[in-house]
Amino acid sequence: MAEIFWHNLSIEEITKLLKTNLEEGLSEDEVKKRQKEFGKNLLPEEKPFSKLKIFLGQFKSPLIYILLIAGIITLILAEYTDAIVIFAAVFLNAIVGFIQENKASQTLKALKKAVKQEAEVLKEAI
Repeated sequence: MAEIFWHNLSIEEITKLLKTNLEEGLSEDEVKKRQKEFGKNLLPEEKPFSKLKIFLGQFKSPLIYILLIAGIITLILAEYTDAIVIFAAVFLNAIVGFIQENKASQTLKALKKAVKQEAEVLKEAI
């Protein structure tokens, strides 16, 4: 099926393609039929990440991997002070990144609650 560029079509062409009527709207039977075929007209909800997943995500970086390897090597070489400093830097980075990402996630959640998603629908006009 060819891709339809809806923004290039006239209202009459769209009305014809969607098999609808601008004055009368869709009948209840047609609404139910289309909901069965296409599903309800809802925006998908993304499942928010858990706090643990956000925290563990802070360790998914090539630089963090390099620092962890360097910390392990310094432990093997018995340079305990250096190893502690390296691991502390990695852990501090993870904590700061977690706090920032968690705040951003909470802000996004609050913004989504503030935005109202409404539409006017014409169905079975009498």
